[in-house]
Amino acid sequence: MFFILSILALIALATVTPQLLRFRLRVFKWIHWDWAVCLLEKHFDRWVLVTRIVLLGLAVVLLLFGVASAL
Repeated sequence: MFFILSILALIALATVTPQLLRFRLRVFKWIHWDWAVCLLEKHFDRWVLVTRIVLLGLAVVLLLFGVASAL
């Protein structure tokens, strides 16, 4: 049951990745980290793609680990 909830949570996080990265941009602007804001804005689409791939990869690993432990 824990693995199913973890997988669903990671998939849900992967769907809201752009909103989370935009929030991170606002925080960096608030604390005046201009270099980080420029870096994230310049490569925003790539950051979203990489974050989604990592989260979905973790979900697959959890699924495989959950199936292996159930057997």
